[in-house]
Amino acid sequence: MNTNLELLLRIDQRLAPVLAASGSSAQAAPKIVGAICEALGWACGTLWSRDVDVADRLVCLGAWGIDTPGIAEYLGYTHGRRPILNNAGIVGAAWLSAAPVWVPDIANDEGFRKVPTAMRAGLRSALAFSVAVGDQVLGVVEICSTEVQQRDDGLLAGVRLLGGQIGQFLLRAQAQQQLGDSEKRFRCLTSLSSDWYWEQDAKFRFIRFEGRGVSRSSAEVAPAMTGRCNWEVSGLVPGSSDWDEHRATLESHQPFRDFETVYRDRKGELIHLSANGDPIHDANGHFTGYRGTVRDVSVYKQAAQRIQYLATHDELTSLPNRALLRQLVGQAVELAKRYDRRFAVLLLNVDRFQRMNDGLGREAGDALLRELGSRLQKQLRASDVVARLDGDEFAVLAHELPAPQDAEPIARKLLEAASEPMVIQGQEFRVTAGVGIATYPQDAQDERSLMKQANLALRAAKREGMNTLRFCDAVSRPRGERAPA
Repeated sequence: MNTNLELLLRIDQRLAPVLAASGSSAQAAPKIVGAICEALGWACGTLWSRDVDVADRLVCLGAWGIDTPGIAEYLGYTHGRRPILNNAGIVGAAWLSAAPVWVPDIANDEGFRKVPTAMRAGLRSALAFSVAVGDQVLGVVEICSTEVQQRDDGLLAGVRLLGGQIGQFLLRAQAQQQLGDSEKRFRCLTSLSSDWYWEQDAKFRFIRFEGRGVSRSSAEVAPAMTGRCNWEVSGLVPGSSDWDEHRATLESHQPFRDFETVYRDRKGELIHLSANGDPIHDANGHFTGYRGTVRDVSVYKQAAQRIQYLATHDELTSLPNRALLRQLVGQAVELAKRYDRRFAVLLLNVDRFQRMNDGLGREAGDALLRELGSRLQKQLRASDVVARLDGDEFAVLAHELPAPQDAEPIARKLLEAASEPMVIQGQEFRVTAGVGIATYPQDAQDERSLMKQANLALRAAKREGMNTLRFCDAVSRPRGERAPA
């Protein structure tokens, strides 16, 4: 394994658990920068994003540095700045160009705008690279070293992938933050004006069910409820617990909050309802029923489902993304251990795609990737999974293999599907690909190691030439052969 690959794998090993465990971008930012700096042996760094209040300014989301007074002073100065994007030194340059900016010696570089403070901290080199998803730049990571670091083209290529990985996390974090803010606003408004007000008698039958409702549900929900108990309403099922638990709450005359049910209307559409209720007692303290409010929370449920989908699927191809694939491979490992099964992870990379993408344009390249993803799916069984990882790299999770060598026919089908002519923008194109294969349990016994072994096999296949597949055994010695033309 070459030095750059080892370095990138080391960064990924530190970065992946940080992205998986962190909730917000502010919480994750120092850990993200720290993971990168520690893996590289650099002294400090920052993660920048746009200021939400002033669009043309940047704000530091978080910083990390080794424990020295000079570094602390430098980061304190940096963290408090709100530079204008067009005048933000190498951070602004990396953002505007969407390309990494490397400064081997900051003392001799006019573009580095924090030279006096940086020199007092003992810093000599700096690197800034964009955090982006597709063409959308979401931030910039800037890291600094106390040693002069000469430009490393291999590392520069690798940080583009890291930037995409961090960008996916920031996009999910922003979506989750927006969802949280939307939920807070929604709850505030509905607490002031609920969709319905209801009352039940002592036998928990609805005797009143009235209010504005919402246009698509009010005309049908209210008549369905009146005169019946919840569990007697046709098409109504509990969502957050079960009827026995809810009946026990009612029979003990306890208040309840956010009891969720799902009502299927005559058109088959699902209406998600959330109810609050308090017991009613007469002047003598005798229980006479319940009263409360119920809201239609379908929009919130749909938004949550959409956010979950976006967090686990590739936007271009609608295939599972890297995050979901890692979960599925982890689940496959656990099932395979329990039931003594075998499966394989296959990584596929299009040969010379970057050259083709540069020549045809991004739109044509995207169309090619969508067509390729569709073709790969058609070659697999219903139980298998195809995912898009990054750029022109796809992955297949092939379940229930009788023997490791049974992954080879699957790989050949994938290569054959990729090599069939494609018509893009009225022109016919032919592409080839390389496939790397790792099998469980022969090559590795956990998700991370399987992905690593498959990646090693893919790299070996790419070195062999076009239209090649390679296996990889447990000690990372690739085995395999060129696929027939």
